[in-house]
Order: sequence, then C-alpha cells, then structure tokens
Amino acid sequence: MNTHVPPENSTFYIVDFDRTLADSDKLLGVFIEVVNQYIDLPMKKVHQIDADVKAKGDSFDTATFVRDELAAQSRASEWDKLQQQFIHESRSLNMLLPGAAALLEFLDGRGDRYGILTYGNPLWQHLKLSASGFNRVKRIVTTNKHKGVLISTWQQRSGVFALPSELGGGVAARVVLIDDKAASFDGFPGEPSCGYQVLDYAAALPAQLGRVPRNVVHVTRLEELIDLL
Repeated sequence: MNTHVPPENSTFYIVDFDRTLADSDKLLGVFIEVVNQYIDLPMKKVHQIDADVKAKGDSFDTATFVRDELAAQSRASEWDKLQQQFIHESRSLNMLLPGAAALLEFLDGRGDRYGILTYGNPLWQHLKLSASGFNRVKRIVTTNKHKGVLISTWQQRSGVFALPSELGGGVAARVVLIDDKAASFDGFPGEPSCGYQVLDYAAALPAQLGRVPRNVVHVTRLEELIDLL
C-alpha cells in the first residue's frame, strides 16, 4: 500500500448516516408501511425492541427481523420484491435531514474526499443507504459503535492515514469525523484530525450523549458545520 506523505492539507471526511445524514425514524416508518403489505408484523413487539435497542445506542436489525418472519411463513422469495418496493417508495420521499444534501454538495464542490461510516447490521444499513440514495457513495458498515477506535487503526507510524479500499484507498494527512453520538468518538485520533458532533441537545437521546475528545466540536445543526469547514 502506498503511504507516501500526502499534502499538508489532505483531509478525508467521514460522515455518519443514521441521525446525521438521514432520518432513521422516517426510514423505519416507511419500511414498516411496506412490510405490512406483505405480512402482519407484531407492531407492539417491533416498537418495544426498537425502543430498547435505541436506548442502548444500538441499531435494531429490522431487515433481518422481517426477512426471518417471511422465511417462517415460507415466503422468503418475497424478500427481494419487498426490498425493491421499500427503496422505490423511499426515494420518492426526502429521507435526508436538514443540511445533509447541502453538506455533501459543499464537499463535492470543493473536491473533498469523503465517505460514510455507519454502525449497525450490514443488511439493514445497506438497505437504508440505498433507500436514501447513497448506494453509490463510498461507505463502510461497521459493527463497532466506537468508530474512533476503528479509524485509529488506519493511522501509520508516520501519522498519515491509510484509507480502506471501501473508502477509495490512498492516504490522508488527517481525518474529520462527523457524527451525532459521543460514543462514536471513543478512541478517535488526536490533532490534526478533528471531529464534529452534530446534536441538538434539546432533542437528544440518552445514547447520543457523553464525553468527547478535546478535538471534537459540538454543533447543533449541519448548517452550522458547513460554516466551520
């Protein structure tokens, strides 16, 4: 792998998906609407599991839950059709949070390199990414909620970051992580890398709160972040 020293201003932006770029609750709502055209979901059970998992800062694997329900009813062949309907109906709506499209347009306009790093079960995360229109954006789905720990493994002895092939490869002098959860910044590398926690404290979930490293700045909205980049 080529780890030559990149330009001093070489930066790679890593952006979270759920509750940073996309409205996760809206995606779940549309998914359930579609699923209910195929099977009768035990909604009380689904909402209880979703609430319990969300309180822990985890991601409920709704897709696998539904796929298993179909398989239990000997209707596994309908899963592909259900997925395509969910993607089609979601793309007719706007699943992005305010400022998300503007942020990516801003990075594209400057020619910055970026990718999505999202936590959760791969099946459900990739399905939501496609439904939100991000199927062609470089991304990694991780099962480690402490993204900073993962990012730190990319850093070489020289200090540069050797980026994974899923994010396009190459190297960067620093990484900027944009995320809503404090836990995502656990183990995050020090300066010149930095982070931005995008979180409205007035509407925050307990799992989003916590201490962050000194090189992480809090902003309430994505629009504020664009002004800082």
